[in-house]
This record gives sequence, structure tokens and C-alpha cells, in this order.
Amino acid sequence: MGFCGGLNLAPGTAERCLAALRRSARGLSAAVAAECVLAACEDAIAAQDSRAALAFDGRLDNRDALLRHLCLAASIDTGALLLAAYHRWGRDCFTHLIGDYACAVWDRDERAFYLATDPGALRTLFFWTDRGRLLFATEQRGLFACPEVPREIDPDQMAAWLSMLPREPLRTFFRGINRVPPGHCVRWAAGEFALERWWQPENLATLHLPRDADYEDALREVLGEAVRARIRPGERIGSELSGGLDSSSVTALAARELSAQGRELTAFTAAPRHAQPASRNRFTDEWPRAAAVAALYPNIAHVRIDNDSEPILDALDRSEMGNDWPVLNASNNVWITAIFREAKRRRLDVVLQGTMGNMTISHGSGDPLAARVRSGDLLGALRTMRDMRRGGGRSWLGIAGEAADSLLPKRLSRSLRAALGRGAPGLFDYSAIHPAFLHRSGMEERAIDMACNLGNLARGDSRALRLAVLDRTDHRGHSAMATRRLFGIDVRDPTSDRRLIELCLSIPDEQFALGGVPRSLIRRAMRGLVPDVVLNERRKGLQAADWRVGFQEALPGLRAEVARLRNSPFASECLDLDRMDQLLDAWPGVENASERATFDYLCAFSRALTAGRFIRRVEGGNG
Repeated sequence: MGFCGGLNLAPGTAERCLAALRRSARGLSAAVAAECVLAACEDAIAAQDSRAALAFDGRLDNRDALLRHLCLAASIDTGALLLAAYHRWGRDCFTHLIGDYACAVWDRDERAFYLATDPGALRTLFFWTDRGRLLFATEQRGLFACPEVPREIDPDQMAAWLSMLPREPLRTFFRGINRVPPGHCVRWAAGEFALERWWQPENLATLHLPRDADYEDALREVLGEAVRARIRPGERIGSELSGGLDSSSVTALAARELSAQGRELTAFTAAPRHAQPASRNRFTDEWPRAAAVAALYPNIAHVRIDNDSEPILDALDRSEMGNDWPVLNASNNVWITAIFREAKRRRLDVVLQGTMGNMTISHGSGDPLAARVRSGDLLGALRTMRDMRRGGGRSWLGIAGEAADSLLPKRLSRSLRAALGRGAPGLFDYSAIHPAFLHRSGMEERAIDMACNLGNLARGDSRALRLAVLDRTDHRGHSAMATRRLFGIDVRDPTSDRRLIELCLSIPDEQFALGGVPRSLIRRAMRGLVPDVVLNERRKGLQAADWRVGFQEALPGLRAEVARLRNSPFASECLDLDRMDQLLDAWPGVENASERATFDYLCAFSRALTAGRFIRRVEGGNG
């Protein structure tokens, strides 16, 4: 499952790496280039000609367009097509490839490797270099199969992760192990490497269309193409279907496409077994809205998944077997793995998601009011406030708070909110990082300022915020690779399609909040394809709404987990284990639905738990 390669490596390195990458007993699909190591297994490919060799893991969505552009026959295989693209465009070839992929190219004339990934972040590529040696692999476990590669946690990266800070693009949790960031290319030659960002969405021009309806048509067309590109002949397709706009749109378009081909779609919805009270801003059971979507399309087989279908710690044990990274959220992991277990049981090949929709198709429009005020357009600011009140149903106090957040210095805005009794959560509400460890890391001030909210780093700049979120998607690739490894299912997300991202970044912000309606563009674009009960819902669905039930059942095991973490010097250093014990002692029970409990247990404790378990796995400790 993937590829590996490198230069100046000991004999047998490729075999060891590939043995770690394989899911099955299948041998090499290709091993090429005598002067270097380059090999692929299972569904990855490797190819060579007299000038270059390459390995590719992923999906090429614009094959037909490349064939036309390069004047090649339709019968040419993918490896030869990719080599032809490299010979035509050199390292710029990656700008011409559309799809989810990781790619490595050995240029024989330059004696250089080029390692690249697409912007969607669902394929990973890692490398280690030392004293003129290079080793790369699509998963870190491939690198660690080489005895010379150290397996030592980088404390700075753990501090950044526990603080939810953006981490340095190249670095991973392990000293000396680098990743190729999404949309980037690494050139390695003569023992040195350099990082280039080949995808530069910050330079996109704003799209100006004559009518509002033209933006709706453009979004629907490109999203539809992104969905079609992820549905291949002969594949059994599933989707994650919540009650929200993103997954509903993806599922509806996939069902429509599959219906035209006489095929079925299996849609999975995670739902609470234990009823939970809704709130002004959240609904807690996504099943009814998801069922309304499924009812529109006779070819959808709708499957309910209980949020607590498996004990929390059992689900973590399962997920961690496929992950070389901390699991992101212990409670959500339960229903996520349950969906893939059921998808595997039904022998599906693909599960579609809409994970990046908040940054693309259902973007929240940034800060239109602040933009008006900053530009001196006071009349426009008043119109915007009116629209936010009428079309968006916002309160005047909420509108004022949003404006203050965007316009005032962060500390002043927080003080004002606190004085009004609407204080924003801070770093230690979200995180159980040990304060002394954070202080020694040198990240304390930045972490407290950001307060686990990227919006605090890109205030008032909608595009910068979305790009910051897109850059901080390390876990998506790890999760997708782990799903392939554990369940044999390819995760595909049309909302992270490069063409769709670029379109949404170029659409003016006001289209996403036309008439003051939040997420207006996707609501308008999907009218008639998604039921009104979804399109007109202003609240957000609450994932794992009954997580407290599973958490309470896991309390004895969680206490034992914290006790084991005390045997790890590094876990004791970076995690506030005393606070974790105190939280367990103060557990308020399943009936307590307070925001405070959510921060304490679903955020701070959960993230510390998965970080601690990751540390113990790396250290090899079980006591």
C-alpha cells in the first residue's frame, strides 16, 4: 500500500520498507532504477524510461485532459503518462495533475529526487535524510522499518499539537522525520533538500460574474465534477451523511450520478442511542435530516450507526493499529471507526466525505461587517447589519460581538466579552498541556493568544483563515491512510478537490452570506437537490451528542490509562496528569450538558489521552 525509495541506502532497505507498507502478501508491483531505490506495492505504481523514474500513489482525475494536452493515445498506462507529463513540464508537472496523490520522481540527468503531494491532504509522503542518504515512504512505518532511522518524539511538535498551534510545515512528531506538506514539492540532490510550494492559491484572482445565480451554477457544476471524479466504474460507493449541508450535498450529487449508472449508494449516519436535548445553536440527532436526504433518492441504502457502538478504549485500540499519529478525538473515533467497520462488512471500496466543506462550499463568509467598516463604507456596514439581523436571524448583541472580535485588538475584545458575561474560551479550556512544559517550549505566548482558534491568527482575512485551516490538515492524511490500512477503504472528499478549493477561494465573500443568510451559496446552489429541512436549518449538528454515556462507562479504564501515563517520563512532563485525575474525580455525570463539561472532557482530557497513548506506543511501554 504505497511506495518507498531513496539513495545511498543499505542493501535490503526497500524490501524492509515495503514489507511494512503492505496490507497483503502481494509482492512488488515494480522496482525500478538501478542507481537508486524506487519501489511500489499493491495499488501504487512505479515506472521508468531512459530519463526518469517515478512512483505514484493515488488517483489521477484529469487523465483524459492530460492525454489530449500531451497528444497521447488513450491506451497509454498511467506510469508512462506521468513520465510524459514530467518530461513536458519538469517539476511544474504537479500543477497539471488533479487528484489525491503522492508522487516521487528521480531525474537521472539532475541526479535529483522530487517528492510532491497534492493540496487535498489525503495522501501522505515522508522522508528522512542523513549524511548524504535519503529514504522516503508514503507512511512513516515504512521509514521506521529501516534500523538507521530513529524513532524519537520531537517535544516541540508535541507542544504545538497539544496547544493546537499550526506546526512547521515540514516537521512531524518525530525528530529527523519530515513530511511533504500538501501542495508542496521537495527537491533532494547531493545530500541537501529544499521545499517549494507549487500550489499558490493566495494568488488567485477574485471571480466576478454578472448574476448571483451564476455563482450558484459554478459551484454546483464544479462540486458535481469533483463528486464524479471520485466515483470509478466497478467500485462500491458509500458516503458519510450527517444532517449538515456539506455531507448532504456530496451524498445527493453522488446518489444522482450513481442512479444514472444504475448503481446504489450506501449512506451512513451516526446518531445518538440516548436522546439529548437540543439547544438554540445545535441539534443533537442528525438522523431525521439525513433520512430526509436519503428519502429523495431511491438508490440510497441508509444505515444508522450508534454513536456508542463500541467502548471508547476498544475503538482507540483499533484505530491506533493503523495510525502513526495521535488519534484526534477519542469520542468521535468511536462512530467513525464503526462506520468503516460496517462499510468493510458490506464490502464497499470507497466512502465519500465532506470534511473540508466548511472551508469551501459552505464557507461562513468571513467578516463582511468588519470589511465594510475597515473600508469606510458605513452605509454598507449598516446594510450588512440589517441583513445579518433579518436574513441570518442574529441578535444585535451577537452582531456587535462579531464586529468587536474583528475590529478590536484581541485582548481588548476578550476583556469586553468577559465583562458582558460572554467570555471566549482560552487555551487551557481546550488543552491539558502541562503549563511548565508549554513555558519551556517557548510557545506559551503564541498559544495563549491563539487560544486554539485559528481565527485569532487571521482576523478579518477570510482567505488567509481558510488557507491556514487547509494547511493544518495533517490528521486527514494520516486518518485516510489508516482507514485504507485497517479497512481497505479509500476515503475521498470532493470538498477538498483542488478545482473546487480554487473556485471557492475566488468567489467574493458576500456570495457566501447573501442577504445576511449564513452559508447562503451552498443553500442556493443545492435547492431542489437537498431537502428544505436541511437547507433551511441554521443550527449545526452536534457530533457524538451522547458521548457522555460512553465516557462514563469508560471511567475505570480511563483512570487506569492515566495511571499508566505516570510511568512515562515524557507523558508526565508534557501532560497535566494531576488535572486529568482531578477531572475524572469530578466527573459530573451523563446528565450534565454544560459547555464547561464539554471543554474539560471532550476537548482537554480527550486530546491529552490520545497524546499520552501515542507517547506510550512510541516508547513501547505497556505498564
